[in-house]
Amino acid sequence: IYTLSLHDALPIFDCNKEAHKAALYVAKNGGNLFNPLFIYSHSGLGKTHLLHAIGNEIKNGRMPDAKVLYIDTNDLVEEYIRFVRGEKESQSMKQFFKNVDVLLLDDVQLLAGKVKTSEMFFAIYQDLFNHGKRIIITSDKEPNELKGIEERLITRFSQGLTVRIDEPDLDTSVEILKRKITANGMDIDKFDANVLLFLAEKYSSNVRDLEGAVQNLFFSCLDLSDEERITMDVAIKAVSSKS
Repeated sequence: IYTLSLHDALPIFDCNKEAHKAALYVAKNGGNLFNPLFIYSHSGLGKTHLLHAIGNEIKNGRMPDAKVLYIDTNDLVEEYIRFVRGEKESQSMKQFFKNVDVLLLDDVQLLAGKVKTSEMFFAIYQDLFNHGKRIIITSDKEPNELKGIEERLITRFSQGLTVRIDEPDLDTSVEILKRKITANGMDIDKFDANVLLFLAEKYSSNVRDLEGAVQNLFFSCLDLSDEERITMDVAIKAVSSKS
């Protein structure tokens, strides 16, 4: 699990404050209220970071001895295939999940069309839920928009709390950029204002791409002297090298 706190993984903005509030609640409280927590958004807006941060908050807070499992859905499918092929003992997959206290399942939409894996996961899900274990799931769609997944699973996903991470608006993207620049030890005053606006306009729909653009910009700035400013020419060159 990434060593992220909830604040580091998802600084609070209007676009994600509900997801942050829900994540903080489930990290600090047990029981089946808001269980499962279902988080959805377009790609690149921080769902995976948030999952890891929830796990860290649980381990560092009320349940330091909890068995917290993060697993991507593709890895879940691969585990099931190994189970079917006999590469693992007949009941090992179900038994393994019985020992899990908190399940963090990423990209559940990848279960679409995986009928047998879905059947196995349904049994695992029910057992965890019935024993009061925490389940947090992410997807690129809300439950009712998922296609190719069993209705009984979609019903279970919908029985908890569903929250969305929205795309940041322009002002939020600029603020994210400022925080990234400051966090990396760079002087924000060296950046021309139109540089931040340019990057925010270009990458506001995907925070992952925004972070990548910032990394390329940092690299382009390594040869600059302390007196030189980071201008639009530098920013355009950095973005061009990323394309």
